[in-house]
Parts: sequence; C-alpha cells; structure tokens
Amino acid sequence: MLKKILVIGILLISILFGMEKGYDYFLKRNMNLKPAYITCHRIDADVLFLGPCEPLWMMDPAVFQLATGLKAYNLATVHANFAENEAMLHLYLDHNKAPGYIFLYVTTESVDGAFNVFNTYAFAPYIDHEWIAAQIQEQDTSYFKFSRFPFMKYAYYGDYVHFNCLQGIKHTLSGRETPYFPNGYVPPHDMVWDGRLERFAKQYPKGRVFKWNPEEIKHLQSIVNQAALSGSQLVLYESPMLNEIKPYILNREEIREKISTFAVTNKIPYWVFDTMKISDSRDYFFSVLNTNQAGSAIFNKTFAAYFIQQQTEPWIKTPSDH
Repeated sequence: MLKKILVIGILLISILFGMEKGYDYFLKRNMNLKPAYITCHRIDADVLFLGPCEPLWMMDPAVFQLATGLKAYNLATVHANFAENEAMLHLYLDHNKAPGYIFLYVTTESVDGAFNVFNTYAFAPYIDHEWIAAQIQEQDTSYFKFSRFPFMKYAYYGDYVHFNCLQGIKHTLSGRETPYFPNGYVPPHDMVWDGRLERFAKQYPKGRVFKWNPEEIKHLQSIVNQAALSGSQLVLYESPMLNEIKPYILNREEIREKISTFAVTNKIPYWVFDTMKISDSRDYFFSVLNTNQAGSAIFNKTFAAYFIQQQTEPWIKTPSDH
C-alpha cells in the first residue's frame, strides 16, 4: 500500500513538473503577452511609452512615429505599479537595444501605491531569472513561497494564465510571430463612460488625500537609474485628466510639486498636460484618467508636437496651454 502511494505521489509530482514546463514554454510563445513578445523579438524602438493603463490606452506609437520619424513602442501594462514598469523595462533592455527616449506616466494615483499593482502572473515564466525572482519575492511574498512547489507558480493565479497558455499553444502551432496589437498600443475603441468618477465621489465625498509612498518612489528611482545606465533620456509626464475629478484630489498640487522636485533632483524633464481643453468635457474621456478614441487622437498629436518643440527649445517642466 505504501509503495502504491509512493508511486502515485511520484507520478503526480512528475505530471505537475511536466505541466509547469509546458506552461513555461507556451506562455513564452503567446505573442499577445508583452513579456513574451519583447523577449522573443528585436523591437529596438527609438522611443518607449511606459506605465499602467493610461498610456496603454492613450499613447499611440504610430502617431508619434509619423510626426517625429522615430520608431516607437508602447510597453505599458494594465494596472501596473512602478515595480512592474521596472520589470518590463528590465526584460526589454535585456533583449533590445536601449531606446533614445523613455516616456513614463506619473500621476498622483501612481505614487500612492493603493491603485496600481505588481501583476505577478505576468512574470511567472521568468521567475528563474535572478532579478525577476527578487522583484516577485518583494512584491508578492506569499506567491514566491508557494511557487517553489511543482506547478504552483501557475496554479496560484490560475484564472489569469490558463487561457493565455492555450493561446500560446495556438500561436506555436500556427507559427504566429506578431501580436494582435503589434506596437503595444490598445486603441480605446467603443470604450464608454465607466462611472469611476461617481464611485470615487461616493467613496470619498469630501475628497481623498493621496500618499507619497516611499516604496513606489524607490522603484521610480530604480527606473530613473535604469534609464541612465542604458543611456536613455527619461521623461516623466502626466496626460490630461478630466477636470471634474480634481476637486476630489485634495493634495494634488502638493504631490505634483513633490514629483517636480524629484524630477529636478534627477535632472529629468517632467511634463504635465494640465491645461488642454479636452479636460473640460467627458466627450473625450471614458474614465477620469483615460481619454477615449477622440481624446487620445488629440492628445497624441499634442504630445508629439510638444516633443518636436523641445528639440529646439529648452526642455521645460510644464507644457504651455494647448
């Protein structure tokens, strides 16, 4: 009986190890996943857009490239904090030449630490990399402990990886090498008002004080250091937000001043597109921080034009009224 249990146990562990290796292989070949795409292909962009959802849905590399002649790629990922931005940039630089420019989205929400997260499951196939493992151990300690067991690094966040693995199998069998969104930008097609402003106002009727989270700033500093070591010009920027939300951000100016001081200390530009006319109307937004297709089209042209302007004039902190 004991021998039978031992055999079943060994068989089960072997199966789990096999499944783990299979997931490793196919997730790295799902071209719709940015970690897979940037590590399997030479993108070698001149310009990277980095950050969470806002640049993912707002910064169109095609518009920037058409205006400037510089090849651009959108490296942003959903709800990503600075630690995830740092991990994505690290993976990118390990497999691609350093870009000339990196535009990193920074706002009051992103320095608080309560709104964006480290999406551990996205980096599970790369946990054997010493640097990625260290990031995961810091950001998701419980996951890191369990990930040492066979297949647990995928079972732990199973709902987020199973479909992606199946898609990786499909891409492998079909020989697909191009993602659904080749330049990393996800157009906000058919995005409708998400009600986030109403929910935020209900939760914080008197407004909310945002925190200057030291852990977030630590990783922001690491991104600054990465960019400097790679020879890339890092630019911090804040895209337009709907003006209706500003009264609920009680210390917005204080946080902006801290970001500005951080930028000055590190000798990097900080652009705040705070006075664009589109910020007055919901017609250009699907959430308080995300422009819809019409708003994104306007902002992308404005951003590219401002970049071109900075090539002949000093790189000042705040863009003028647009």
